[in-house]
Amino acid sequence: MKITFKIAMLGIMLLGIASCEKHDFFDKNTITGAVGPETYWTIESAAVKAGERMSFVGQYYSTADDIDHSEVWYDLFVSEDKVVACPLIKSFTYTYTSSTVTQQRVLQTIQTYPHHDSLWVDSLHAFVLNESFPISGTLAPVAWNKPQDTIGFTKNLNLYFGQSFAKEFKDGLTKKMYDDKVNPLDSLSYGANMDFLKTLGLLDTVVLKEMTDSTFDKNSNSWVKYIKRNDSIWSTTDIDTILTIDTIPITVNIGTNRDPIWLDTVRYDSTYVYKPALDTIYYVYPKYKETIETLWRDSVDFYDLILGAEGYSVEYQKSYIINAELRVYDDRGTYSRTDSKEISIN
Repeated sequence: MKITFKIAMLGIMLLGIASCEKHDFFDKNTITGAVGPETYWTIESAAVKAGERMSFVGQYYSTADDIDHSEVWYDLFVSEDKVVACPLIKSFTYTYTSSTVTQQRVLQTIQTYPHHDSLWVDSLHAFVLNESFPISGTLAPVAWNKPQDTIGFTKNLNLYFGQSFAKEFKDGLTKKMYDDKVNPLDSLSYGANMDFLKTLGLLDTVVLKEMTDSTFDKNSNSWVKYIKRNDSIWSTTDIDTILTIDTIPITVNIGTNRDPIWLDTVRYDSTYVYKPALDTIYYVYPKYKETIETLWRDSVDFYDLILGAEGYSVEYQKSYIINAELRVYDDRGTYSRTDSKEISIN
């Protein structure tokens, strides 16, 4: 009896071990999460015209569940580039530039494709979907570059740059029309202000000459012009006498084709200069400054600032970009998706 019992127990243990090898309880009950179909795709091009369709080829298969359908999703980004220059002022460069990319729409379903067993291709061991998806005709790029006239100008400027842009552009430029770093609004830039006064013909050349003064700069060996600060009135009756004395070195010629010898003696040459005596000095800068600032404020508009040889110096470009992906769903609603494809709309 004891021997029979031991043999029976041994048989039960061996049966249990064999069962464990075929049916691992832990492996059978481990939760790994839902796995969607394997998916891959290629698109026809990285660019497409607005209003047309983008062709693609998708491949997919599933070893777990039946496939139900496929979907194309994409988001939408808008890219805007803006440039406005001021050709009127040639003494320095003043340009407004802006480049932005903004998301206009999040990922959403664009088109759905039903699944059919007829899509199976034996050589690829996968279902193959040859299809396309639409691109809205409203996504056409916009370009407004250097218009030649002002027809529709204000409408486009307000639409693409905002209603306050013209004022903000001139306000920013106005700060550049002064060149004093300590007191920015106290010293008018001579070159910049002469640029608009001469080009637009706002002052007579005689007046422009009258308000111009200059100082010799030894470092650059040139005369530096600026808006006149003081105006001197000279007497018509009083004369100033000025004695100038020059020293002239004495040299002796010692022969043909030889440099002269310098002696240690000099000759003094005195000259009397007579000129009218200074009568009065007037501080005229505030008067000229007010005249120039008034003309800049009242007689120079946005069109004057941006008019160049090739038209009005305004450039605006708007284009759209989508990021598209293919999703394949099984009958449980689980899906897998492909890599995202960036597509430019042109």
